[in-house]
Amino acid sequence: MSTDPWTETLGFTDLATAEREQTLDDVKNLIRNLSERHPEVFEDEPITPGDYQRELKDAIFSLGGVLRQEHGADNEDTVQEVFLDPAEANGSLTYTDQRGGERIDFKGRLDSGEPFAMDVKGGEGQSIGHLLVPNNTKHLTVWSERNARNTKSPAGRLNEVINRIVRWGFNQGEDVAMMVIRDPPAGARTDDGRVIPDIVVFPEAFPTPENPDPPLRDLADLRFAEVLYETLIGESDLTHLDIQKHTWFHDLQLQETGDDYRVEKDIYNAYDNSIQLRTRNIDYSRISDVV
Repeated sequence: MSTDPWTETLGFTDLATAEREQTLDDVKNLIRNLSERHPEVFEDEPITPGDYQRELKDAIFSLGGVLRQEHGADNEDTVQEVFLDPAEANGSLTYTDQRGGERIDFKGRLDSGEPFAMDVKGGEGQSIGHLLVPNNTKHLTVWSERNARNTKSPAGRLNEVINRIVRWGFNQGEDVAMMVIRDPPAGARTDDGRVIPDIVVFPEAFPTPENPDPPLRDLADLRFAEVLYETLIGESDLTHLDIQKHTWFHDLQLQETGDDYRVEKDIYNAYDNSIQLRTRNIDYSRISDVV
């Protein structure tokens, strides 16, 4: 009997199982047919079964928008609560909340003196095109706080937030150092229940025709990652087993294709290099400007 390395080895929760899909279908069918299957529910309600059925679609759309808005508004506060405030309290970093002032959420300095900037996204990071990065940033991090329970496998939940950041980095000429993906619904947890974030480590620079194959960053130079894990799970050694299982190296190379270039991408796990994320190469000439 084969095992699933994503759940058995790395400790993720798979939200794309057949059992969960069936449960979701059952819930959706119940909502859709509630007025017919259980008209007695409406006996003490101010609406009739007919009112319910007539307004159901608009009510669901409206409620969905409210829930998505609440998630997005809470992401930055969550990152402050679980990471920035505790890390500042123990002297690992200092930071400034830039929301409402500059077009990036947080900037500051690590205890090593290195200036960092960080923007927080949820879902697929739709607003990444609006990000402006301080000129003296040495370590740019994009944090994805995943709080939706959409029906996707662990690999799918990681992939959907990585690809947009890569394209943005090329479009803007910005070298993203690292992504943090914290996923309470589906991410792995420590024995005492703390969510283990995944990090995606990018090369020292995004490749260009002048520098087509930049080396990957060395974990020993990622003080930000040490502070992150020390704060969130109480372990700062990046060679620790739990951390290695949630460290992903994202290799980027430019390959000539005759008249142009192709961005070749490989994403693999630090603990087990055979566990990889499927990713498509990018035609360099088709990377358009963000408007």
